[in-house]
Amino acid sequence: MPAKKTEAQPRLEDQLKRLEEIAMALDRGDAPIDEQLRLFEEGMTLVAGCRAYLDEAELKVRKLSGEPDVDANA
Repeated sequence: MPAKKTEAQPRLEDQLKRLEEIAMALDRGDAPIDEQLRLFEEGMTLVAGCRAYLDEAELKVRKLSGEPDVDANA
């Protein structure tokens, strides 16, 4: 079940911007390997958070439009 948005959780747009920054840094490839690994881990965490947010939003749209509940992962 997706985590509820808290005050500490950044907005989706902010998370996507940070993901873009991470992707650009990793594409440059000039950071030490330990920094690249840290950035990769941060990026994967952001991806999971964005996916959970979007899954929750999809369920809300389905509910509001009267569509039957279905598993978002199906």
